[in-house]
Amino acid sequence: MKNKIFHALVALAAMAVLLASLLITFVVSQDYFNETKKELRQEARYISMGLQSGGNDYLNKIAAENGGDVRVTIIEPDGKVLFDNQAEANTLENHAMRQEVMEAAAKGSGEEERFSDTLDKTTYYYAVRLEDGKILRLARTIDSIYNSFTQMLPFMLVIVILVAFLASIVARRLTKKLVAPLDMVNLDEPLDNDTYDELAPFLTRIAKQQRQLSKNLAKLRSKQEELSIITNNMSEGMVLLNGHHNVLFINESAAKIFGFSRQNVIGKNILSIDRAQEVQDLLKKVSADGSGEGLYEKDGRFYQLSGSSVNGSGSVILIYDVTEKTASERLRREFSANVSHELKTPLQSILGYAEIMKNGLVKDEDKQRFLERIHAEAENMIELIQNIMELSRLDENKSVGDFENVNLYALAQSVIIRLKHKAQNKGVTLDVSGGDAVVCGVHSVLSEVLYNLVDNSIKYNKDNGSVTVKVQDGAEEATVSVSDTGIGIGAADRERVFERFYRADKSHNKETGGTGLGLSIVKHGVLYHKGRVELESELGKGTTITFVIPKNRE
Repeated sequence: MKNKIFHALVALAAMAVLLASLLITFVVSQDYFNETKKELRQEARYISMGLQSGGNDYLNKIAAENGGDVRVTIIEPDGKVLFDNQAEANTLENHAMRQEVMEAAAKGSGEEERFSDTLDKTTYYYAVRLEDGKILRLARTIDSIYNSFTQMLPFMLVIVILVAFLASIVARRLTKKLVAPLDMVNLDEPLDNDTYDELAPFLTRIAKQQRQLSKNLAKLRSKQEELSIITNNMSEGMVLLNGHHNVLFINESAAKIFGFSRQNVIGKNILSIDRAQEVQDLLKKVSADGSGEGLYEKDGRFYQLSGSSVNGSGSVILIYDVTEKTASERLRREFSANVSHELKTPLQSILGYAEIMKNGLVKDEDKQRFLERIHAEAENMIELIQNIMELSRLDENKSVGDFENVNLYALAQSVIIRLKHKAQNKGVTLDVSGGDAVVCGVHSVLSEVLYNLVDNSIKYNKDNGSVTVKVQDGAEEATVSVSDTGIGIGAADRERVFERFYRADKSHNKETGGTGLGLSIVKHGVLYHKGRVELESELGKGTTITFVIPKNRE
């Protein structure tokens, strides 16, 4: 802006000087031309009077005095030149048809201006009729305005340069003075500025736009913060890529999955972060079809990748942790296979015994034993089905009974009494220690939990071993531990003993019986009460399983 004002002022000054020079040249030239006309008319009167008094002597005198400035010509009424002070009269053509001569002959005086393209000059002719009828004509040649301007041009250029130089100094100072108030304008508070009145509407508009801009920025920041809070608190990972697969945005969950900090991956190509084949395949699908999915495994966990194209210039990838879902699907598949196997085994046994009896291959004294065996296998099937149904209800968190106050110590004593005969048959001693511990729970579920724990401790105990149930009451929780002196559980099996149909000691399956669902029911029964289960075991020394139940439901 400063340069524009400066250049405009200098150009204006130079233009003003140039125009003034042209105007002065024109005015001076016109004034000089008019003065020349006046002088020639005056001189014509003097020469006319001189000719009347002096005759040819006066003409000779004129020829000597005015040879180079004013041209004097005497012309006969018929146009023949009698005298010319600048040329031989007899060499000149007839002047009868000259405009000024004709006017002088007719009116007494005449004038004419003739421009010479060759000389670039104007000649002014003035003629008067003498008393004897002859025509006296005076002529003077004057430079044209253009010629005068050309002669003045060097001086004018010098003046223009000087004026431009002086104008540049003045313009620079004036520009600083003009722009100084603008430089001092506070755009943060436009209406508080003391500047030119002409700027008031402009500053008012700036203030209005600034307020609107501040509102828009505040809304944008709010939306951005809201989006940042949402994305960073998402359990799912989210990655936003540009058309070259460079990371534009990545939330905390995705950064943790890939094992990088967010700041270190922004701007980098996603394949430089993780070159897994699943990621490459997903990007190809998104580029080709606009969307795609894939399963991605990292550090023992499984993730579902879902990618979509965004406006054709980028893509977004969502990452879902499906480790538990994958594990659940695996467990369901194993469960289905195990259920089929566990149901098939007693059915085949029943079918085999029945077929033998049907074909009359059983002696009368053995029929009772066969029937008892069929009855036992049928009871095993019923127990298995009941356990499966109970597990299903617990797993789906369906209601399995009313919540009430349950004394875990009394419940433990009841379970010991129920299993006393079974323990005696194996020579295992049962003991309960601790004291009353009342919790809010479902009596049948807690009874089943304790029954399965004690029953397992008896099954997998050594001959003449022992089982101890310890009940402890706390301020907010009740703790029950069941310890045995049995065969123990290996480290490799401890993580899986609570799975359905899993048996740590597979060699004792036929010997111990059972459905393989006991500890799974224990785990889900405790979880149903929002409790937790812990296991400690050592091969050859025994096992302790402890469960903790909150005393209140809240």
